[in-house]
Amino acid sequence: MSLDSSRAIPSPAGRLGTIYFLLALAQAAHSMEEMATHVYDFMWTMTGVIHSRFASFPQFRMQADTFAVLNMGFIVLLLGTVSSVRARKSWALFLAGVAGVIEVLNGINHLSAVVFFGRYVPGAITAPFLLVLGILMLRELRRAGAMRAP
Repeated sequence: MSLDSSRAIPSPAGRLGTIYFLLALAQAAHSMEEMATHVYDFMWTMTGVIHSRFASFPQFRMQADTFAVLNMGFIVLLLGTVSSVRARKSWALFLAGVAGVIEVLNGINHLSAVVFFGRYVPGAITAPFLLVLGILMLRELRRAGAMRAP
C-alpha cells in the first residue's frame, strides 16, 4: 500500500472549506456555552458598562428564546453554506469573509470582557476558538484571492 502524497496536504479550496466548517462547529459550541451560562442576561451588565462610558450606546437585554433563534439561524446558515464555500462560489466566499470578521470580533469581545471584569464571562471558554478560526478564515480567503464583494 503506497501513500498518495497529493492527499497529504489539503488543497487551498479544501483548507478553506475545512476552516469554514470548523468555524461553524466552533460557533455551535460557543452558542451552547452562551445558552448554558445565560449570556443573554449578562448583556444587560456588559452594555451597561459601555453605556456608562458612552451615553449614546444603548443598554439592552435579550430574551433567551430570541437569542437562541438568532444563534441557531446563524449556525444553520454557516453549516448550510459549507458546500458552497468549498465550491468557491463568490457569494459564499463573501459570506465566509463576513463570518470570519464576525467571529474575530466575537472572540475579541468575550476575551476583552474577561480582562475587564477579571473573571469568567459567558462564552469565554469557546471564544479563543472563534478568534483563531476567524483569523484563519480571513487569512485563507486572502490567500485564495477571495477578499472582495461578489
